[in-house]
Amino acid sequence: MELADNTKKRIILGSLIIVMSIIIIGMSISYAYYVNTVNEVNPTSQGTTFTSGELTMNITTSQNISADAASLIDDADVLTEADYTAFSIVMPSSSDADTATYQLYLTELTITDNFKSADVKWALYNADATSQIASGNFLNATTGTNFPLVDNITITNGETTAYRLYIWLSNDPIENQTDLLNGSLSAKVGFTATT
Repeated sequence: MELADNTKKRIILGSLIIVMSIIIIGMSISYAYYVNTVNEVNPTSQGTTFTSGELTMNITTSQNISADAASLIDDADVLTEADYTAFSIVMPSSSDADTATYQLYLTELTITDNFKSADVKWALYNADATSQIASGNFLNATTGTNFPLVDNITITNGETTAYRLYIWLSNDPIENQTDLLNGSLSAKVGFTATT
């Protein structure tokens, strides 16, 4: 009788261990799937939208911009070799105002000291990159501050203006540019509007 009770206890204990193991493994797999799965919240809107007053900014690729130490690009090859962030500013036709003025800047800027250089450049182009609107470098950039791109752009009721922002490491065949190694820059495009 005692042998049967011990066997029953072992079977029950073994069953509990197996059941608990299955539950723990199942929860671990579910958690790993949840943590590592990216869901598209709104597949019909491929961008991130910001609003300021009656204007809307739509970041069509990514709201975050980042640049790390990479191969150097000749300035003449920027449009064909450098990455860019596309975005647009929209003044809906339902706006009360006829026109608005806005400025574009980089916000939440984080930049390493070696990227605060005349060789780390940016250029703002129109949507099809046929016209450069503004350009500059990150020589005077400061982490945690807004970095101005362009001011006083006028937009009219019902208009959409699209842009491409390029950021690249500019190749200088004469200068030693090893100081650009292991640098990084990250920011978001921001805008302020007045009507």
